[in-house]
Amino acid sequence: MSGSVSNNNGRRKLFQTSHLFHLLFWVMYAVFMILEMQGYTIKRGFVFVLQPLLIYFALMALLVYGNTLLLIPLLLEKKKVVLYLTGIVLFIILYTYFRSLSQQYWDAIIWPDDLMAIQSYFQWNFIYAVWFLIISSMLFFTQKWSEQQKKVKSIEINQLKTELKYLRSQVNPHFLFNGLNTIYGNIDIRDQKARDILLQFSDLLRYSLYEADTDFVDLEKEALHLENYVGLQKARSNTNLNVELEINIENRSIQIAPLILIPFIENAFKFSAGDDDRPSNINIKLHQTGNRVHLQCSNSIEGHESGKGGIGLSNVKRRLELLYNDKHSLGISLRDGIYLVDLTIFV
Repeated sequence: MSGSVSNNNGRRKLFQTSHLFHLLFWVMYAVFMILEMQGYTIKRGFVFVLQPLLIYFALMALLVYGNTLLLIPLLLEKKKVVLYLTGIVLFIILYTYFRSLSQQYWDAIIWPDDLMAIQSYFQWNFIYAVWFLIISSMLFFTQKWSEQQKKVKSIEINQLKTELKYLRSQVNPHFLFNGLNTIYGNIDIRDQKARDILLQFSDLLRYSLYEADTDFVDLEKEALHLENYVGLQKARSNTNLNVELEINIENRSIQIAPLILIPFIENAFKFSAGDDDRPSNINIKLHQTGNRVHLQCSNSIEGHESGKGGIGLSNVKRRLELLYNDKHSLGISLRDGIYLVDLTIFV
């Protein structure tokens, strides 16, 4: 909840900063226009001035926001510099022409005996267009920079919070490992099976907490983790669950993302149909040749809805998309009560 409130406050501050930049720009433009149109005010009064003033504001808004909301995001930020410059020139020409046309019309009302050709207005209106485009672009990128700085600061704060949580969590694993060692020492030396199971569990825990806390690990370590997990599951399962594990790795030092394979194995054991009265099978094959890692895992299930998996399966699919976007293929099928996962990763 506190994280959500913090994010909302951050968005609110960015929103307020954005409005401040816009307000600053338009106040500056309003002051400029009022000073420029003093002759109108003296001749006809402020109410008359509002009519051309609104037109000039509309033309300037089209110029400024056409640049900051259209040309910069769609062209300049996507490195389409030539198209951006073409768009800017077009906007300047259109603004200069229509502003000059409007200015000629209102000047004719104020000074009917001193008419000027429309070309007479082009130079200054062109300069105004370029000048305010530069100012609006500077304000736009200043705002972007300010928002980016706030985002970077927010990310740094979140990283520090995550690191703090991680450091705090290290207390429990140390205590847990010490407890496991104590339990292991008190198990009767003749009960070798119990001691082996405890060792397997300890290795699983150590790998998950420490060795898997990197971007990539040796495939050999990942395979050993898989073996320990399967061994522990076999020890706690009933005798009607038949598990076959086949691992064939040519290069055990080849790197792979940690814990990327185990969710499929967990899913197989979780939804296996085995019970005391009916046998069930789980077949796992992990092969590596060259830069190709291939995992095939099949298990029998009770119903067609059982093998869908949960959040663990969704998370590993997302990890595969992020880490091996175009370097993996994942096939999941259900046929005749057999749930099959076929995963290939090119590392």
